[in-house]
Amino acid sequence: MSRRTIHSATITLKLPFDLDASEEVTALRAAGIPVDAQGNAERGFLFVRFGEGRGKQINIFRWFAGGVGQDHRDYGAASRSREHSAALSGGMLNGWMPN
Repeated sequence: MSRRTIHSATITLKLPFDLDASEEVTALRAAGIPVDAQGNAERGFLFVRFGEGRGKQINIFRWFAGGVGQDHRDYGAASRSREHSAALSGGMLNGWMPN
């Protein structure tokens, strides 16, 4: 049997395209993604791509705790392993809505 490659992100976060850098870093940290002040992953792998959601431009952040292709089941916050969307309103994280 061949080895199974796992591509499931530990955390997926969709944010509005027009956020400034500090709001983006705040939202990433609130979601549990370890990033430095510039928004770079401090560990693991952070993949960012552009997308459109319901007619709005968004950035989609996918963080892999152990890197791409590694099983992330050992990540301590199992409840955060679900994919989430976050809405920012007035510079504050407005809450979580499952995808």
